[in-house]
Amino acid sequence: MHLELYQKKAFSMNSSKRNPQYINITKKEAWQIVLKAKDISNQKTDQKSYLIKILSKKKIIQCTFSKEKKRIISRNFESKNISMNILEMYLKIIFNDNTEPYFIAHLAQSLDGFIATRKGESKYISSKDNLEHIHLLRCISDVIMVGSETVKKDDPKLTARLVKGKNPMRIILDKDNKISDKFMVFSNKDDLGFKITSTKIKTQKSNVFSLPLKKGHFKSNDIIQLLKKLNKKIIFVEGGGSVISNFYKNNMLNQLQVCICPIILGDGKSSFVIKAPMKIEDIEFNEISYHSMGEDILCNLTLIP
Repeated sequence: MHLELYQKKAFSMNSSKRNPQYINITKKEAWQIVLKAKDISNQKTDQKSYLIKILSKKKIIQCTFSKEKKRIISRNFESKNISMNILEMYLKIIFNDNTEPYFIAHLAQSLDGFIATRKGESKYISSKDNLEHIHLLRCISDVIMVGSETVKKDDPKLTARLVKGKNPMRIILDKDNKISDKFMVFSNKDDLGFKITSTKIKTQKSNVFSLPLKKGHFKSNDIIQLLKKLNKKIIFVEGGGSVISNFYKNNMLNQLQVCICPIILGDGKSSFVIKAPMKIEDIEFNEISYHSMGEDILCNLTLIP
């Protein structure tokens, strides 16, 4: 099915459920609902349902999200710009019932499975809608985590500037201490740039955490325990492909989002660096949902219940 036809069909299905009493909200107002939900989750975590309410242009916009049913159970709005499924996707992340840190990873790839060219060029293979989605994920996360190679090649800011939300803590996995303070993840005025290095690296800097290595990698449990000590609950693993692959292989990811972009690179850096399963039937996901992101399709995979 062509994407345009798919979008029209999805829009038609959404339209058929419209209530004339609903308030039509903009994408910006939808983002405000999500960010308000994040504020609520920081204050209350033991409720069965959450009333999310904002005031916009003298209008009260509200919905109730059931943590038990993992969906919106009541609302007084609709939107032509964002589907309820996408809105629920964000609320499910925010109101997850994990006692451990909740890990979500995202990558954008071409139709033929590459996240970048051989030279490492990757800006920007995904649509503006997906870029906004990434920035909203940053807003609702407590920590953004990336590898040192991503910082060296792209020098990203890792801020939430596209949706005007709060910047989360940024942690760079830099076992060999290769990333200097000149990179933009550290130069932002919010002072939320940190990194994790090997315990073999001696430093007095206050923005450096030290963890031991096992076979050249940080141990999963050590990372989890550090995040728990920092009281960080939602962790967004943003890149690169090898880092996401390691988190996936170590069963650390609760959600994996793969954005399929309508381009063919022909060659480049593969999305995943993992050992192939013995059998196709061994591949299993708990839940899969698909969301339109402009010209892209976002595959949202639930890995750990």
